[in-house]
Amino acid sequence: MKNFIRDNPTIAFGLGLPVILVVLFLAVSGIPALLVAPAQYDVLYATNYNYYNNAQNSLQIAVVGDRVQVNYIGDTQPYQNPRLWRFNPKTGAVKEIALLLPPGLAPNTGRPAEVPKVPAVTPIEVPDLTGLKVDSSSLAPDGYRFSNGADGYSGHVFTGLFHSSRYRYQAELVKSGRSIRLPNTDGDYYGNTVRFIGWVLSP
Repeated sequence: MKNFIRDNPTIAFGLGLPVILVVLFLAVSGIPALLVAPAQYDVLYATNYNYYNNAQNSLQIAVVGDRVQVNYIGDTQPYQNPRLWRFNPKTGAVKEIALLLPPGLAPNTGRPAEVPKVPAVTPIEVPDLTGLKVDSSSLAPDGYRFSNGADGYSGHVFTGLFHSSRYRYQAELVKSGRSIRLPNTDGDYYGNTVRFIGWVLSP
């Protein structure tokens, strides 16, 4: 082996460079995981939350004060429903929170309908959100923030060298180089399909 490396330095360098890059990437990416404290707060986020959810006939999720409110706007069935999730970064567990539509909605024909001047607003009761105190600030009390960026460009040297031409979006909790991927948020090709709701402060 030593003779081969001495006699063929160019080939040896070409074969060894990818291995060196992988080792450096693993070493650099692993440092924040050792130095940055783990996330402490559960996070609420919604998927399938595209532009339809800002329009008539849609579920809308918002934090008012320190409580999550869910309302249905309109009286016709939606094009699609958002899905609400609660993620525990300490255990890695994720739970879907059921969002039920109001009864008696008219079928959605797919044709534009005349929008009433005052759309109907129906509050949706969500038992899993009852009593939750939620902070909708961009930063959690422990310093983590919600990030929803393309995995083809994450700022890492490794992905910068070996990225795909198709950009998919992956939501994460990030702090000082440490990142925690959020379940059920990968594979989407539009940045507005995952929406941050808030950090769960209690219980």
